[in-house]
Amino acid sequence: MAVQSTPKLDQTSLFGWNRIVALLLIGVCCILIVVIIQLQHGVRHLETQFSKSLSSRVDLQEEKGKLLLEKYHLTALAKVEEIAKETLSMARVTADFKNSQTIYLNRIEADDHVVQ
Repeated sequence: MAVQSTPKLDQTSLFGWNRIVALLLIGVCCILIVVIIQLQHGVRHLETQFSKSLSSRVDLQEEKGKLLLEKYHLTALAKVEEIAKETLSMARVTADFKNSQTIYLNRIEADDHVVQ
């Protein structure tokens, strides 16, 4: 009768080069998957920041346009003359002299500006 002997498992057959290479490849793949996931998360975060900055840029451009319109409206000559007449009680003076100027000064009372 032939007795079959079971092969002995030694360390070289249990952890052969094929298995070590396979485990290394699996480890590298797992590390690469984690790196790819982190990069995708970073890209999504940057895309979100970019879209927010674009929307804020549009809002700022609209506000700039409104402020420019208000500036042109307030600096219009008719508006300046109206403010000068109403607020400062100024009047347009027509002079016969070509290089003349009329300056009106209000008298300041000493009692109004006494430091207490």
